[in-house]
Amino acid sequence: MTATVAKPNDSAPGLRGFLLLEAVVRLFLWSSSFALTIAILTGMRAWPHQALVGADLNIALEWSGLLARFLIVYNFVYLGELLVLRALLPSPQEGTYALVPGQRPNAQMLALALLGVLVKAKGQPPFPAFLLFHVANLPPMCWLVARVYGPRSQSVLVLDPPMPDPHLTEIGRNVVVGNMTSIIAHTQYRDHFELRKTVIEDDVMIGAHALIYSGCTIKRGAVVYGGAVVPPNTVIGENEAWGGVPARKIKDLPPQP
Repeated sequence: MTATVAKPNDSAPGLRGFLLLEAVVRLFLWSSSFALTIAILTGMRAWPHQALVGADLNIALEWSGLLARFLIVYNFVYLGELLVLRALLPSPQEGTYALVPGQRPNAQMLALALLGVLVKAKGQPPFPAFLLFHVANLPPMCWLVARVYGPRSQSVLVLDPPMPDPHLTEIGRNVVVGNMTSIIAHTQYRDHFELRKTVIEDDVMIGAHALIYSGCTIKRGAVVYGGAVVPPNTVIGENEAWGGVPARKIKDLPPQP
């Protein structure tokens, strides 16, 4: 008698479905933003009356001005559509969730996957959305982004650090985040997934290429050295300097003035 070999669980179909959904959403965002931008500029009668091909310098400058206006309007429209979609989605709650390949994930994991589509759409926009980060961090859009999309931040970041879970990320005032530092609020293990809020208080400085895991709290005046990996659920005290892999306390710093 031949023994029946159990078919191993495979996560590939679910991941392919996620990629297909992401492609559809991103194509919708890009194409609809272009269409709305063209409609807005048409309503403003902003299009030059002479074609660009074969035009003189004055007409070329007029087309260049139109391109600049197109970029600005497009980025506002693109970000506005992202905010509308984000407002329609539920926010995953903190907790621990099982990961079993081949089984349908629970509602929290599905919501997280949908939000992941929007996070990638915001962080990897096509030309001409290269101004999206600037639009999202300047008034008036920064107030909507912080409230609807996240992170809940009172700081102005001049770089665009990876934050895959902005709805569970809180940043205080005067926070400096180095280049390519990742601040996340999830930790994936072999058989489960944890969502925990990550909090960075006022006057914190985080060096480049650091990694802040889920559930961490970095208190006021602390410093995280570049390249450090802060494990999940770590609490860094006020005015403490941490570094290393995994990160550990290096020294105490004088209080902020």
